[in-house]
Amino acid sequence: MSENDVAATQAAVPKTRRKEPEPKAAPVDLGPVQVLRHTGLAEWQWDAGTTAGLIPAADCGARWSIAVADQVAARRDEIIAAVGEEAPIGGRRAAERLAARTGLSVAKEDVEALADAGVLRVVGWYKEWPLWDCRALDAVDVDQLGAVVAERQAWIAASVSKWDAPDYLGWRRGEFEKVTKERGLSPGRQDRYAKADLDALAGDENLVEQVRVDRLLMSQQAATFLEIRPTDFKYLVASDLLAPRKYTSVEVSRYRSVSVPLYRVGDLEALREHPAIDWEAVHAVRPGEPSPLRELARRPVDRAAVIRRWVAELGDRHGIEVWAWFHPGAGRWEVDWERVDGAPTEKDIRQEIATHPYLREHRREIAVATDAGAAIRWARAMREPDVAVILDTETTGLAGFLVEVAVVDACTGETLLDTLVAPGCEVEPEARWVHGITDAELAAAPPLAQVLPRLLEVTAGRTVLAYNAEFDHATIGRHAGRDGLDPAHLGDNGTWSCLMGRRSDWELVRRWLPLGGGHRARGDCETAYELLCAMTAPLRTPKAMARR
Repeated sequence: MSENDVAATQAAVPKTRRKEPEPKAAPVDLGPVQVLRHTGLAEWQWDAGTTAGLIPAADCGARWSIAVADQVAARRDEIIAAVGEEAPIGGRRAAERLAARTGLSVAKEDVEALADAGVLRVVGWYKEWPLWDCRALDAVDVDQLGAVVAERQAWIAASVSKWDAPDYLGWRRGEFEKVTKERGLSPGRQDRYAKADLDALAGDENLVEQVRVDRLLMSQQAATFLEIRPTDFKYLVASDLLAPRKYTSVEVSRYRSVSVPLYRVGDLEALREHPAIDWEAVHAVRPGEPSPLRELARRPVDRAAVIRRWVAELGDRHGIEVWAWFHPGAGRWEVDWERVDGAPTEKDIRQEIATHPYLREHRREIAVATDAGAAIRWARAMREPDVAVILDTETTGLAGFLVEVAVVDACTGETLLDTLVAPGCEVEPEARWVHGITDAELAAAPPLAQVLPRLLEVTAGRTVLAYNAEFDHATIGRHAGRDGLDPAHLGDNGTWSCLMGRRSDWELVRRWLPLGGGHRARGDCETAYELLCAMTAPLRTPKAMARR
């Protein structure tokens, strides 16, 4: 085929043209961002123009039609002439702008003063701070601004900030606030008090003296004020010669506050004239020597001794055991007692504390009927004959099946059951590392179907105690369910009670404590039995806490 023939053939074949995309339809309305681009206005100019009534509201829901947008774009120069080309600025920048133009030491308070005088007006807000028009700032008269600045500087020189006012008078903040409230004295501009008003307070001798004698001091400060030892001061309080006027809460850690007594200076000074106190002898006593004031005290100074004495007397009166201990975590004393016929109620105990000549001052720091006391009574109840058993299991894993179970009598400690159990699956390496029971040892172990009848027999009619009862209850239920067995009463959550939770209450802690057994079922049961026996009495108070 010749070149002419090829060309003729190609010319006879029609060419396929690519379809051109159809042009997008022009939008019929614009959103907030689109309308700004369309009109060439900044957002603040749009807002200002809207406020001034120069820009109409959205006419398509929250959007603007093209017609309205075109009208605004056509009036752009008019709108900018009305609202300006610079965005409004805050008070600090406004003061800097005025200072740069006038050479005056302008503060933002001066800008606000100009607004109060009607020279400036707020044109917008940023959060709670006002915004100012730059053109209006540039039009402020220099002389008028200078008068405002001078007036502020004169006020600063003649006043004291509300934060420095107490120091100016040599008072405490609480004392200052109390006096200003009683006198109806309020701060002026910029939260400042006129020095003339403060000087008038300082010149009122009766007021100054009243503030001084009403001042409250903590125990250590009060002892220093009287120039005596803290021990001597305790005897003054114990002898009823001095009582706190109020209490304040002092934070001693992130989680705990303590109530601290406060003593009035006037009361302390009155003691200096007390006929029964030989102040020369008190001041002459050397460190380590007994206080001459101890003869005046009609009760012990040591709060711990007072509480323990009262607890002993309370137990003797009612013929019951009464317990008391200091809770270091809560920073308080706790009191509890056995509940028997004729024992006092919680209301009775609280009333006794409230009327006690010494304990009433500390009633907010003494808790009655506590979790630790409930744990003691619970442990005693569990150790009654035929009431409870202690059960422990070892498993193939945290969510596994039984490999060992043991039960001991909670009253006698006698072993009622101790056996391996064929789990029907392999022991996980992590579990084997804990309890040491291997698959080879379990090869000849009886299945749960053979163990369960005896397990139900020794636990029947008893409360089942376990260290983390939720785990053991779930394990037995899971294994029995898999094998199609009925766990009977062991499937009832109400049959079980958790020794671990009660132990935390008894030891006055908020965390779970490890049992400390050998991670074999019988050994853990025996360790739990020893713990239950110990829990029938109050936890011995650490020596460091004995004198709180």
